[in-house]
Amino acid sequence: MNQLVRMSHIVTADAVEEPSPSLRVPFAQSGAFVCKFIIGEPNDRAVCCGAPVQDGKSWCAFHRRIVFEPTRPGRLR
Repeated sequence: MNQLVRMSHIVTADAVEEPSPSLRVPFAQSGAFVCKFIIGEPNDRAVCCGAPVQDGKSWCAFHRRIVFEPTRPGRLR
């Protein structure tokens, strides 16, 4: 069954600024409270975002929006 979803019901997410490249750290040296999103190719010299994270998450707010697809109103499962 198709559902009609009005564009006004689709809420656009607030803009989140990309973290500074100066925060990037080698993945092997990243701590517990930094974003683990890998920048570039995942290899033995991988570099992760390094931005601070909240609530013990693995990614900062900017990269979380890339990793997870937001839910859309009116979508049946």
